[in-house]
Amino acid sequence: MTVAYQNITSDPCNNYQSLDRPWRGNNESRDRICDRGFSWNGWYRLFYYGMDIQIPETCVLSDRCNTYITLTLNGPHPQIEDGVVIRQVCGAAYDTRCCVYKPKPIRVKACPGKYYVYELVNPDVWCAGYCTNVSSISQPTTTISPVVTTVSSNNQNYDPCTNYKTINDNWRNVIGYGHTNGLNADYDDTHGNWDGWYRLYLNGLSAQMPEWCVSDMACGGFSSLWLGGPHPQVADGVVTRDIYGSHFEQCSYYRSDPIQVKACPGKYYVYKFTKPRLSIPAPVYCAVRFTAPSIDPCNKYKILNDTWRATNVSHDWNVRNCDFFQGWYRLVYNGQSAQMSESCVSQCGTLFPMWLNGSHPQLEDGVVMRHICASDLNDCCYFKSIPIQVKACPGNYYVYEFANQIFCGAYCVGGCLLICICHLHSCLNY
Repeated sequence: MTVAYQNITSDPCNNYQSLDRPWRGNNESRDRICDRGFSWNGWYRLFYYGMDIQIPETCVLSDRCNTYITLTLNGPHPQIEDGVVIRQVCGAAYDTRCCVYKPKPIRVKACPGKYYVYELVNPDVWCAGYCTNVSSISQPTTTISPVVTTVSSNNQNYDPCTNYKTINDNWRNVIGYGHTNGLNADYDDTHGNWDGWYRLYLNGLSAQMPEWCVSDMACGGFSSLWLGGPHPQVADGVVTRDIYGSHFEQCSYYRSDPIQVKACPGKYYVYKFTKPRLSIPAPVYCAVRFTAPSIDPCNKYKILNDTWRATNVSHDWNVRNCDFFQGWYRLVYNGQSAQMSESCVSQCGTLFPMWLNGSHPQLEDGVVMRHICASDLNDCCYFKSIPIQVKACPGNYYVYEFANQIFCGAYCVGGCLLICICHLHSCLNY
């Protein structure tokens, strides 16, 4: 394999980035994180909770190191007198087969102080990740300062509502999934030195952290971080909130360090973010935004009149009914107004039936936000979906700002309005 390497302008032993990712250890096996999504850029020194660690020189079976194809060195580490060397990388897969893949080679250098630096690159194979060898852990013996990226630095003598840095990363949006093709963790908030207060934006518009469980891989990284409690009111001042990270179906599988939050005049929030815990694979702080409609949604909406949304309809495994859309909608059943259920729904014509976890508003309430639950066979709130906005309208009906889902679920019709036509003296088993 022919690889074009960049010229080395300075000694990489003195010019590297620290990569402290203990979840890459060859004793880890929970997740499948793919390194082709990371923005590798230059030379790295590997750490394990602040201690030096090396890439293994022998085969690591697949499904270790929190990845599928495990990447190791196909050869020994160099000696200091060897300078910069090129080493082939081996990728193991299919449980027992070593070196099935040979992705791009990397450059390695041994440094004074008994550590190594690696010029890591994006693997050109499917879901692969660089491993580290926990048996090679050693205390660092050098005080060389690596090159790091500083996220921000704020003067804490000022009100954080008027002294903050902005974060306008569209990939933090909770409605994304896997960022690219559902497999990659492109970003990692353990990079850099978080310092001070931050305000979130999406597409240049004010945003906030979600207060509900967010699916893993939904915000540009692998572990999606969300706020474990409600946002404060302006009168509350600065409050402390727990931070949780999702892992597949387990909402609070990871727990990061708490952060401080403040509500500001002008209806926005600022957050004193800290570097997430290193034990969490590729964690990222998530963002979501709620917009006030510019036109009264009671006068501008679309109709959803699918009969399979009724709660007396069982899921057909041969039909895939998934609500991958967004916008304002009015629910109709057999030509008559209907509404979402305000209690657990065990079935409608979709894999995960979705219901309103809260009461419908009154006319005088205007537009309100309501949480959404999706049921499975054993749990009424198996998924906590993206919240939606709801409004009661003159004429005794409701409109809903449905959100694009990241799983195959659908909004179910349940609960009759006064003008609902009931069948067989029941409201469709509502």
